[in-house]
Amino acid sequence: MRRISVILLVFLLWPALPGRAAAENMVWTNDQAMLLFFEAVTQIKKHGIDSPSSGQITTDAIKAYMKQHDPYGSYLSPEEYRLWKQAQDYRYHGIGMEIIERDNRVYCLPHPKGPAWTAGVKQGDELLAVEGETVADRSLFWVGSRIRGRENTTVHLTIRNSQGQLNLSISRSPLKDTSVWPIPSEKFNILRISHFSTRTFEEIKTVLHSISDDKPLVLDLRNNPGGDLFAAVDIAGLFLDPGSKILTVNTNQDRTTYTARGRLHTGKKIAVWQNRFTASASEVLIAGLTAHDAAISFGSTSYGKAMTQNVIELSDASALIISRGSLSGPNGTSWQTRGLEPMVRIENPAASWEQITYTTLKNEASF
Repeated sequence: MRRISVILLVFLLWPALPGRAAAENMVWTNDQAMLLFFEAVTQIKKHGIDSPSSGQITTDAIKAYMKQHDPYGSYLSPEEYRLWKQAQDYRYHGIGMEIIERDNRVYCLPHPKGPAWTAGVKQGDELLAVEGETVADRSLFWVGSRIRGRENTTVHLTIRNSQGQLNLSISRSPLKDTSVWPIPSEKFNILRISHFSTRTFEEIKTVLHSISDDKPLVLDLRNNPGGDLFAAVDIAGLFLDPGSKILTVNTNQDRTTYTARGRLHTGKKIAVWQNRFTASASEVLIAGLTAHDAAISFGSTSYGKAMTQNVIELSDASALIISRGSLSGPNGTSWQTRGLEPMVRIENPAASWEQITYTTLKNEASF
C-alpha cells in the first residue's frame, strides 16, 4: 500500500480516562517554570493597565513564542481553527491557487487555467487582503480558510503587482486537482508541476509512459510551494536506482530515511528549473535528484523550507501548528532558510526553454 501523507500532518488528541486526564493536567504544577507563568498571568490581570483576561494573555504568549521560534508554526484560536476545519469540507471550493509567505508577505501562485489565473492573478503577485481584511500578520491557515468557500460564491481579493493595486472578484468552483501540465515544445519534453498532491505521482507516471526518451525531459518547478511530501519522494524514485537515499526526516524522537523504488525513467539526465518560490516538497525532489547526479538544476536559489508541521488540537478547541520534523537530503545536509543553489544560475528568467537550454546547458554532454 502506497504511503499517504503530506507535508502538513494532522494529529488530534485522543480522549483519555477521566482519572488519568486529571492526573496529567496536574503535572504542570510540579514545573517551576509553569508556576512562574501562572504567577505572571495572575499579576498581569491584577495590575495590568488594560486588565486583560487570562485567556488573552495566554493566547498572546503562545502566538509570540510561535512567531519568534517556529517560522512555519502558528496558533489558531477556537474560532480560527473552526473556520479552517470548515474550509476543508468537501462542499467548500477554492480558486485554483496556492499561497506562500516570504519576508512577511503573502504571494499568489495560481494554477494554470484555473479561476484565479483566468481572473488575472499572475505568478508572484502579492496578496494584500481577502474580503477587505488584511493578511498582514495572519497565518497562511487563516488566509486559506478565508479564500475557500461554498460553490459558486465569490471571494474578493486585493493584490499588488507591477501594475499597481488591483481588486478582483473570483468565483469559487469545483476543480480537478491537476498538478502536472505538459508544455508544448518540439525539442523537449517539458512538464510543469504546479504543486504536489496525492495524484501527482500517478500523473507523472502516466506522462512518462507516453513520451519518448529521444527528447530531453525538463521539469518546471518554479513557483511550486510543495504539498504532499511523499509524492515528491516517490517521483524522485522514478529517476533513481532502487535503494538510493532520497530523504531523511528527523524529529526529537526518531529518524526515518526514505529510499527510491521502482525506477521508470531510463532516458538521459533530466533538468529541473527552480526559483525563489520553489519550496518544501519541490526542494525534496531537487535535492534527491541532484545529489545522485540524475538531474541538472537551474534557475535561482530556492525558497528554503525543510521542515514538516503537525496540527495539534488543544483542549479548548484551539490548535497549534508546530514544526516537528526537519528534512535533509541524501548528503545529510538541510536547505532550511538557505535554500538550494542551482547548478546553473539563470540571469534572464524570462528567456524561453530553448534559449535557456542551449545557452546555459550546452556544456552538459549528458543532457
